[in-house]
Amino acid sequence: MLLNITMRSKELIKKRDYAIVSKFHELYDLKRMRIDDVLKIMSEQHFYLDEKYIYSRIFYDTDNHEYYNNLVEKNEKSTSQR
Repeated sequence: MLLNITMRSKELIKKRDYAIVSKFHELYDLKRMRIDDVLKIMSEQHFYLDEKYIYSRIFYDTDNHEYYNNLVEKNEKSTSQR
């Protein structure tokens, strides 16, 4: 049973991290807000995590950074087709 709890935690962390990356992309890349403002808003209004921790989850975790890059590329393709 303990193994299932551990597996579930990893799944939840991944979902949370992808939500963090998606919100960052929305605020920073789409709404064009300053990075310090984005991290403060995410920290205080959305995820209740430290700004440095949020930044590290986006840019220092390989999977999350790859997901972020995919979102940016997808956005660039959709705007170039207009």
